[in-house]
Amino acid sequence: MSNSGLAYPDGVDPSNNPYINIIENYANVDLQMDVPGYQDFKTKLDLLLASGKLPDIVHSTYPDDMNKAGDQGAFIDLKSYYDKSPVIQKYITPQMMELAKSPSGHYYRIPMAWDKGPQGSGVLVRYDLVQKYNNGKWPESVDEWIAMMRKMHQAEPNSLVMSNRVINTTGLAYGGTPIYSWYGALPYQIRVQDGKVMSTFTLPEYRAATIVMKQLYDEGILDKEFATKDLDGWNQAENYKNTLMEYNTADQLVLFATGVEVAGKEHSEETKDRRYLFAPPLKQYPSVLKDPKYAQAFKSLPITGHGLYIPDSTKDKDRAWKVIEGFASPDLWENVFWGKEGETYTVQNGKKIPDAAKISDPSRAWSLQLAIIFGFTDGQDVKKATVEQYSGTEYSNMIYDSLKPMAEQADRNGIGIMPGYVPSNEAAAQLPETAAFITNATVQAIMGKISMEQFDQSVQDFNRKYGFIYDEQTKYMTEHKDELRNLGVKMVDW
Repeated sequence: MSNSGLAYPDGVDPSNNPYINIIENYANVDLQMDVPGYQDFKTKLDLLLASGKLPDIVHSTYPDDMNKAGDQGAFIDLKSYYDKSPVIQKYITPQMMELAKSPSGHYYRIPMAWDKGPQGSGVLVRYDLVQKYNNGKWPESVDEWIAMMRKMHQAEPNSLVMSNRVINTTGLAYGGTPIYSWYGALPYQIRVQDGKVMSTFTLPEYRAATIVMKQLYDEGILDKEFATKDLDGWNQAENYKNTLMEYNTADQLVLFATGVEVAGKEHSEETKDRRYLFAPPLKQYPSVLKDPKYAQAFKSLPITGHGLYIPDSTKDKDRAWKVIEGFASPDLWENVFWGKEGETYTVQNGKKIPDAAKISDPSRAWSLQLAIIFGFTDGQDVKKATVEQYSGTEYSNMIYDSLKPMAEQADRNGIGIMPGYVPSNEAAAQLPETAAFITNATVQAIMGKISMEQFDQSVQDFNRKYGFIYDEQTKYMTEHKDELRNLGVKMVDW
């Protein structure tokens, strides 16, 4: 299995520890765990699949590779086991199983649930800076946000009011995308409009947002090094240069507020008074925006790419299934998320009170890697209690209040991707190029190295070269509209 980036502390045996022993006792087995380092997992998995000599159970985060191997006979269909397992059905719904189904129609995996955490995404803001530079009043339009940024930039010329993070060919991420989100045209995404799937790069809203970004760049509000900021540079900007905002998913705010270091955020005496909150929806959207719904949150898929598989070569498939059920056992849930009474929490007046430092101690925090049925976003009652302990009741209430509008938008708009779409070989070969193309044209326009007329020509070139990819997706959406609608993809009717 993969450790999902949560490495074992020194002295912890993957095959013999209090957490894995819960699964062993549940299934009456002795588990021998092979858990490569996070960076080595894909290589090890590829070697196992190529050799055909698979262990009795496999955990993978690469469903496409596993589906191909399954279609070649490597894995069994688990639907008959699922149908008779209330233990798994407690966490994995029939809808989740449908979403995890292979393109060939087989249920090779039991997926990881991802439905417990806060839903939606939006602009995560340093509210303490809004208090300082806008008297605590949330800006209600893009123009009002820019006015506040100008005020902050004038007062703090050495701060990086807006910065960015470059991730491979994705040249705009986190701090580089809030303006695009308010224009309903996040980079590298799709929009369904008038029954057609299109790249946001080709939209008039994207062009308008790029003009605003150029304006902010010219004024020095946008980091002059935005086009080259790697992870370390982005962390430095956020931690030490008062970067105001970023676009992120709702579940990240809870992590920021609990003292857990996430994406390099440092929690120190210097930063303890910072207040991260999600900005409320704009009250006045840009006039170019076709419909406010395009600038609002979507639901995430209720599953992730994680999955548990039983190879066809496994001799005792019933016992292997019992192990999979063990990963959904109540005892494992309790120990992973709450720990043990008297050690990581106490009970007062019938209510569990966490010891936040012990709950998140590395000696036990690694155990979250075993939540491959429950999902890493489960245990929200623990997380909420921990947030309150770290942040105090007032700030904790502000945090959860800021999540509510996004959850309402997400519930209204449904899932924001097209599950089940498998690109043709030609599309799969060229999809990776689209991000690099979008990045190059956008960055060049923001920095003034090309004119907006030249940017328009780039959009035409993009449509000419890659338009067939979005035509493919439109065709898939049209042909599977009922199925997608039933899975919660409401945008098929947009």
